[in-house]
Amino acid sequence: MKLPRKRKARFAQTLIYADEPQLILLKDKGVHLVALAVPSEDEANAMFVATTVTRRDWQAYLDGNYDLRYLFTYPKQRIVYTFDLAKMSDSVVTMDPLIGAIPEEYLPEPRLFSIFHTEEVPVEPLAEDEEVLVVDGEWDMPEFGSFYQRYSDVYAFLAALKNWNDSGLAQDLKRKILDTFRTKPFQGGFSYVHFFQELNEQLQRIQRLGLEKISYASPGTVEIRGQAELFADVKTIVPHFLDNRDEISKQYNKLHRYLSENKFLAMSGENYPDEPAVSRYINHEAKLLTELMAEPHFETVAALANKNALVTAKIVMSFYRRLDDATAYFAQGRVSFSG
Repeated sequence: MKLPRKRKARFAQTLIYADEPQLILLKDKGVHLVALAVPSEDEANAMFVATTVTRRDWQAYLDGNYDLRYLFTYPKQRIVYTFDLAKMSDSVVTMDPLIGAIPEEYLPEPRLFSIFHTEEVPVEPLAEDEEVLVVDGEWDMPEFGSFYQRYSDVYAFLAALKNWNDSGLAQDLKRKILDTFRTKPFQGGFSYVHFFQELNEQLQRIQRLGLEKISYASPGTVEIRGQAELFADVKTIVPHFLDNRDEISKQYNKLHRYLSENKFLAMSGENYPDEPAVSRYINHEAKLLTELMAEPHFETVAALANKNALVTAKIVMSFYRRLDDATAYFAQGRVSFSG
């Protein structure tokens, strides 16, 4: 196993100051490192322990979803270092890798969240719009979790297509969307789980869903934070699907049956032979399914799928399944829009 080497990082800012810096942020190119002051026998030293933090974990920490101790103890993809801040030169510190577990006396106390920072950290704004869903009937936690996940998947998929068509979106964000559509085999269940998981992770902060409050009564409400434009899209597509579910389901079953009978369901996208007549038929049937659902935009999905007819169809069908699952709760009377 290759051991980590010394590393240099640049001081970015102080996060907590009490007589002297207690928690600081370092950066090494695009990598964030959070460093915490630790005990030292030599008073002339200012010793710190630092851990690398992924962009996702850093944002979650700033949003208050994780405490500081989590960053130092839980993520698998992290490297831990120690350094003496007193030896910083030109805002650069040289760090030594810490081999083995972090000593307990170095670790922060539990429940130390970003709200306790003494210095302000610039962050992109979170979504501020709100959707209120009315819930009724009997629920258990797994059921509510399943509904919320399916609702989130539909929301994230629609967001990905809008973001891809947004001429003002940064190219690195567009590249992530493209990679998500083009790097999955779409050969089994986990391909789709990872696909929608990545789409949820790629939501811009101003679009990101947040479960604000659940007031359970009979009926109760669920308050969700997100982007109004995307909430409106979901609010349009759900009743449309319910009104036309029989016809939509027949078209889905027709396409599913064709792919199954011709052994395409178990075939990975990269192995699809792309016979012109077959591709024309699959594209025609998949496009008809999107038109019946009123979403997603077929040409956009096809372009993201690199014009691979099988991948395009499988993505459209996976969207149908999640929309079908989500709308079932509305059909059961247990979820409705508030207005």
